[in-house]
Amino acid sequence: MAILSVGFSCFDQFFFINHWPEENTKNFCHDFIESGGGPCANAAWLLGLWGENIHYIGHLNKDIYGQRIIDEFSQVGVNSDNIVFSDEMITPLASVLVNRLNGSRTIITRKLQVPPLLTFDQKLKLDNFAEQLIARDEEVTILIDGHEPEISEYLIKKLPHARVVMDGGSLRESNLHLAQFTDYLVVSEHFARDYLGISKFINESQLKTALQELNKICRGEAYITLGEKGCAFLKNGLLQIVPAFLCNAIDTTGAGDIFHGAFTYGVHYSWHIDNIILFASISAAISIERKGVRASMPDLAVVHKSLTSYERNLKRYFED
Repeated sequence: MAILSVGFSCFDQFFFINHWPEENTKNFCHDFIESGGGPCANAAWLLGLWGENIHYIGHLNKDIYGQRIIDEFSQVGVNSDNIVFSDEMITPLASVLVNRLNGSRTIITRKLQVPPLLTFDQKLKLDNFAEQLIARDEEVTILIDGHEPEISEYLIKKLPHARVVMDGGSLRESNLHLAQFTDYLVVSEHFARDYLGISKFINESQLKTALQELNKICRGEAYITLGEKGCAFLKNGLLQIVPAFLCNAIDTTGAGDIFHGAFTYGVHYSWHIDNIILFASISAAISIERKGVRASMPDLAVVHKSLTSYERNLKRYFED
């Protein structure tokens, strides 16, 4: 069994601050963390930590940051053999400002708008990789985030029996295109609102409509993550909102990446969707109580033990 995580990877630098800095001022930070990051890269690191046969695939440059990303993957057994290196690529770099008072984060990322196109040799390498998986008759699950649209579509078409999960963080043309190949379209509330063209969900009817419309563009089912209010989906046409877990927020950076990584884990093992969402939610809640992203990721045993020790947030989504 193999999991492919295809998407964005960057190098993160976290600055923990006690107040938001004023414009045109100098500020100092004495609490600092740096590590690899990015939606699919973080999910891959989590699944490597949990001992899965996980492959990260995406574009990087062979610069100092690209090398550090690869070195970190090797620490938890993430297979990076099929990373696409290109001199045209800039290894993305992100500065993350974390507000100590409430755990919120603001991110500034340097990246290319669109990754370089695959060369003939790079496609041939991906062909060989897909053929190896098929020859071994492996069950394959693919997680995508839309940041590597060409590679994602290429591998999905080469592996037509793979189950596909999408981390839809923000509304982009690439995500809308890739949705047609997606079995589990897991999008943020921001994505869903933008897709409907509204600024806020004001009632359950709107949330249900969003799910109905998103279901039309994917080959499977759509799910909307609602942060601390849980995760919404349709069951037999009825709106379901699975409550999140209450936690003491220290740093919310990467919580969505961890949710999607744990969600993919549950899909990979064919769990019932209710169990998948609960498992993903508790994984994210544990991470929020720690600093950083990679350093905050819980061991698999800790997640299983924590399912009965955290309280659920039973406040309804549309309550004040």
